[in-house]
Amino acid sequence: MSRGPTEEVRLYQIRVALKPAAAIEDEAKAEGKAVSHVLRRIVEDYATLYGLSRSQFETLEADRKALKLDRPEYFKELLDHRYRFVLANGPGATAPANTHAQAAPTSAAGGRKK
Repeated sequence: MSRGPTEEVRLYQIRVALKPAAAIEDEAKAEGKAVSHVLRRIVEDYATLYGLSRSQFETLEADRKALKLDRPEYFKELLDHRYRFVLANGPGATAPANTHAQAAPTSAAGGRKK
């Protein structure tokens, strides 16, 4: 967590529906952390766009505002792009799959062979 020992904090009391509460509790248990730690991380990730650098954050915030989307809508848009990429290229892909036949070889002079 980015919270230091002298950082001031605010205390919030919230109600969480049972299904998301169970997911948060499961995540906390899997990480061996307190539920409050997981909730703090979720809030900090949301506020900082997952700890991106300032320039990355500002660029994406400008994009979000230009698209006139709120944060949840923008996150859904980003996730939808990744989802479509995975559908097209498979899980774990970091580059588009080569779906086209390789280009015809070229001659040493730079022109296409006929």
